[in-house]
Amino acid sequence: MLAALDRSRRVGTPRPESQAIRAHVPAVMKTFTNAWMQIFVDGVVDHELKELCRVYVTKTVKCGYCAAQRSTDAEVDEDHYDDLLQFRTSDRYTDREKAALAYTDAVVWDPDLATDEVWEQLHAHFTTPEIVELGSFIALTSSQQRWIKTLDLGHREILADTDTGLIDATAS
Repeated sequence: MLAALDRSRRVGTPRPESQAIRAHVPAVMKTFTNAWMQIFVDGVVDHELKELCRVYVTKTVKCGYCAAQRSTDAEVDEDHYDDLLQFRTSDRYTDREKAALAYTDAVVWDPDLATDEVWEQLHAHFTTPEIVELGSFIALTSSQQRWIKTLDLGHREILADTDTGLIDATAS
């Protein structure tokens, strides 16, 4: 658990505040951390794309706590997030990113959005293992962000010794 908390302090996602809450039940923290590491940090889909999907979830569920954080493992310029809510019409995103974001929309908000066209785009840009990992990650991050939002958790309330991964929340 100490290693997981230390990593949160150094990398920024998940933030140490939410990890400290999970630590109340060591099995919860261990299970979450293992899943996070295996399907967000590592895995078969590039980390930057999963971070783009994570930030999209943040913007759509309006989780201020999550909106103010970025994974320092991902090399994504902050302005790449500017058009996320209009990704379908933006020139900022590649077809691969748009397919992943459309999939994110379907997983988080409405399974009916997973149209034949969305599946065609997914299969054009991703392997089956990538689609499975991406869907699992989207489900994990969506549920965690909704849970954290109900806690009304703020940054620096617990383990307030790091700002790693935090951005100006007003930029989100």
